[in-house]
Amino acid sequence: MMAPMVVAYLAFNALLYAVFAAWCAVAPEQTSTFLGLKSSNPAGASEYLAVYGGLQAGLAVFYALAARLPVHRRTAVVFSLALYGGIVVMRTVAAVTLGFGELGNARLAYALELALLLAAVLLARRKTR
Repeated sequence: MMAPMVVAYLAFNALLYAVFAAWCAVAPEQTSTFLGLKSSNPAGASEYLAVYGGLQAGLAVFYALAARLPVHRRTAVVFSLALYGGIVVMRTVAAVTLGFGELGNARLAYALELALLLAAVLLARRKTR
């Protein structure tokens, strides 16, 4: 009974990361500006594409495979706990030290990542295969 919810969660993550990876590849300046980042030279732009775009693409593939292959679903949910747990903790540190209003568009990401973390917590408490 729980498998459809897990598959939906993993597929949503795959789609989310695929869209962001494509956006990074097609409009790196727009996405970096949206995030509040500015490269000072071509090496910085290359690093942004590799780290943001490449990581997003890799996560999209990982989540898509986990959604498709039942044997990897539990691992993907546990990975989500680690991934979103770390991100939410660090965004919380940023919000506390810099002020929530200073997070800019990261406030949107913060809300999404918190929701994805809470969903992973709920899914991890249940059988995922």
